[in-house]
Amino acid sequence: MVQKAGVSVFWTMDNGNRTSFGGKMAVIGYMFTAAGYQYLNLGKKAYDSSWSMRQYYDRVEKAYPDFKINKLSFIGPGDELMREENGLIINAVYQRGIADVLKDYKVNPEQMMGYKSGELMALVCSQAISFDDAIAFLFKKRALVMEDVGREFYSHMLVNTLQDRAVEKIIAELAGSVRAAIISRNAKDSAIIACEAKAKEKMTEVFKKLGGAVIDLPHEEFACIPEMKPVADELKAEFLKIPMDRPVHRVICQTTGNYYENVQEIKERFTDYIWKPARVDLCVETMLKNGVNTFVECGAGTFLSRMARKHDSGKRALNTNDLGELQKTVKLAN
Repeated sequence: MVQKAGVSVFWTMDNGNRTSFGGKMAVIGYMFTAAGYQYLNLGKKAYDSSWSMRQYYDRVEKAYPDFKINKLSFIGPGDELMREENGLIINAVYQRGIADVLKDYKVNPEQMMGYKSGELMALVCSQAISFDDAIAFLFKKRALVMEDVGREFYSHMLVNTLQDRAVEKIIAELAGSVRAAIISRNAKDSAIIACEAKAKEKMTEVFKKLGGAVIDLPHEEFACIPEMKPVADELKAEFLKIPMDRPVHRVICQTTGNYYENVQEIKERFTDYIWKPARVDLCVETMLKNGVNTFVECGAGTFLSRMARKHDSGKRALNTNDLGELQKTVKLAN
């Protein structure tokens, strides 16, 4: 038994993943968010105070000196920091460090899921693939998206309080004149849409007229879009070269909402997220059905933890998007 802040904490023999909160067993599920929510000085205090965080920034700084991750993350300029292709790397490095910081405080997950490239960090933190291989993969994705697709063609928006069937109907009706797709199904009345940038205002107006609450996502990571299939095929060939082991935690495939059963399934399905819609709804439901009652979002955002609470408001949903939230998470998870 360990005493922390006046609370008795009992650790079981189940790989140290479960703790007792006044007699209630906590089953922790990590949720790794996508890029797009990074901000200046994200992780700076943890970087200054913890080798567990600092080591990953320094490894990327050394391996990719032209990227200058430390300067970009902690000095800016802010507009460069917020670019999707830069947030892709910064978010991944921050997530990896956060997972180790949490581990230092004996906060350990039983299950993991990830949204977009967040799933890659879930696999890294579950020891399926190495951090260095994952970062190399993300740099390749970054280059392909910038060169083959571009970053200005699509806009993203979160549509809440509108049934997904209504969203699908609107997209189908506009199919002849507008490229648009649901790229993430979050709940029955929540979805993320990608559409041609030139049609952004038109789509927003249509959704709002039907009662939808629309939130612009200007820096959302570019993935889950059907037009990305050629990029996905090219990246899959690269992904298959990466040495891989069976995850030590249960990891959910974001495009199916089911747990990966073996390494071969990871190899076959992981890169599907680049061109298939994410099923955040199914991932959360899978975790809930399998006992998760404490969700910890690893990353700069709060999107996934809010979706977890949307599915079940009685469950804990904790964040790590700044040092204050990280300290709160450690306290509540212990």
